[in-house]
Amino acid sequence: PCPKGGPTYRPEAKGKGWNTFPHMIDPNTGTELGESADIVAYLFERYGGGAAVPFLCSSNPLNTTSLFLASLARAGGGSRYVPARQPAQPLELWAYEPSPFSVIARETLCELELPHILHYCPRGSVHRDEVFERTGTFQVPYLEDPNTGVKMFESTAIAKYLYDVYAK
Repeated sequence: PCPKGGPTYRPEAKGKGWNTFPHMIDPNTGTELGESADIVAYLFERYGGGAAVPFLCSSNPLNTTSLFLASLARAGGGSRYVPARQPAQPLELWAYEPSPFSVIARETLCELELPHILHYCPRGSVHRDEVFERTGTFQVPYLEDPNTGVKMFESTAIAKYLYDVYAK
């Protein structure tokens, strides 16, 4: 997470010469990319069997406008740092990209600059099975905090928990 004003990861990234976010490092190839369109194209080429980037995933005026409006509606949630103490171990979040509830949990993790492992759970993903095996149901977002032993659902409860436990 690299919110504006964050004292941990953003300065580290800038120190490595990364000036754009998101920034991706593929641990399988060592490839580093820093522009959204380049990252998406790389992922489809490398892991999507060379498939063309679908229109709804591409950089185009419709997507740019709709994403800007969505960000505006969320009042920039997740983009500005809120002082927080760092956990000893990363938290784990299972989320489903189209879920508006998952957005709340992801934004909170980001604005508190909390290190976390994000498991995306689209239909057909093994990560969906992981959630079911861990909880007996499929519901996202789902958070596990190895630092406290807390395991929970519900976006607003997750956001409240993160603020109560980690915000300074």
